[in-house]
Formats: sequence, C-alpha cells, structure tokens
Amino acid sequence: MARTWFENGYVAFDTETTGVQEKEDRIISASLLYYSPTHALVKRRTWIINPGIEVPAAATAVNGLSTEYVQSMGMPAGEGIAEILAALAQCARYRMPVVAFNGSFDMTVLLHESRRNGLALSNDFADIYSGGLRLIDGLTMHRKAHLKWKGRRNLGALCEAYGVELGEAAHNATADARAAAELSVKLTAETPELFEVDASSLHVAQRQWYAVQMEDLQAYLRASRGDETITCHPEWPVRR
Repeated sequence: MARTWFENGYVAFDTETTGVQEKEDRIISASLLYYSPTHALVKRRTWIINPGIEVPAAATAVNGLSTEYVQSMGMPAGEGIAEILAALAQCARYRMPVVAFNGSFDMTVLLHESRRNGLALSNDFADIYSGGLRLIDGLTMHRKAHLKWKGRRNLGALCEAYGVELGEAAHNATADARAAAELSVKLTAETPELFEVDASSLHVAQRQWYAVQMEDLQAYLRASRGDETITCHPEWPVRR
C-alpha cells in the first residue's frame, strides 16, 4: 500500500482574524482538530483571543466575532498565541501534518503575531518555522490538480463543488478547519497520482507548485491590468 500524508493522523488548522493584511491584522480565534488515520475526529482545541485592539466591523460581519465578545471571552493575545505555537510545535516534532486551506495566510499571520508578542525566539517558534512543520494546503493542491478551473476557488465554492458540508458555519474557525481537512482528503482520492504521498514529500512538492502558481498569476495580472509593478510572492508556506 502506498504511503499517504494522513497515514499517522493529521491536524486541521484555521484562524479567524481582524482582516486580511498578514503583517498587521490579528488572530481572534483559532481551531485545531486532531484526526486519526481513518479520518475520525479524536480531539479538538479552540481559542478565542482578545487582540487588544478594536475588531473592525467588516471582520465582525464575516466571522461574527465582535470587539465586545473577544474582550469578554478572549484570553490575552500573548497567552493565546503561545498556546497555538506550542500545539503546532508538537505537531512539527511528531511529524504530524497540519491541514489548512490557504494555510500560508494563517501561518504568515501567526509568524507576525509571534513577533508582535515576543515569542519569535521560543523553541516552539523554531520548531515550526525552521521547517519542521508539514503543511497540507487544499488551495495549493486544487490549483495544481485543476489549473483551468472555471469558477471561484475559495473554501465555500470548493466545498460546494466537492460535496463538503459547510453551510451557515462558514468563517467559523472550527467549521473551516473541518472543511479544509475533508476537502484535502477528497482531493487526494480524486488525484492520487499527485497527492497520495507521504507528508514530507507533499509539503516539498507544494512549495514548488506554489512558486510556479504565483509566477503564472503574476504574469497574468501584469498583462491583464497593464501594471508591471504587481508582485505575487512565491514563498510558501510562510511569507516573511
């Protein structure tokens, strides 16, 4: 039997943030869902985090988390980010892959949150960002398998296309993490010749695929918009 990235289990990860600017915006909720090799959910961890700033109304409209809610229910940002780092570092040490959708966004936001909260020199930080973490990213996988996909390629649209239930819970960290995991498993079954490999091999392949994908996207955007300054960064899974 061929090795698969989920042969030793995996952890699905998602965050909700105050916006989409990776270097400036803050994590206000996160979820880690632990799965067995047979895709059974065995454990879950969730966080509500008080970022110490106002949650913009636009973010609240998307994820339902208001300033008042995170201030009353959330843990201090430094404490919450440290716990998330520790949990992901454990995944890295045990070579348990972390599954996400557009995971480079979550990992990059977490990088800057770590620096902001003085955690960038911790052992947990090093275990994640020195290359120990193996990320399985459904978005990068789908772009590789379906270069000329007609239609939107966000999590909600792909869940609908692949029969993954998301419903009204979209933009909830737990629901999005679960959907990302299920979507990645379905993509693997659909295209085993690309994705049915061990986690380390898939991680390395995705880095290469992503660089090519961003090069192609950059060329398309520059040509279609007549703007040679448009830049699509090729770094994956973290844009530093």
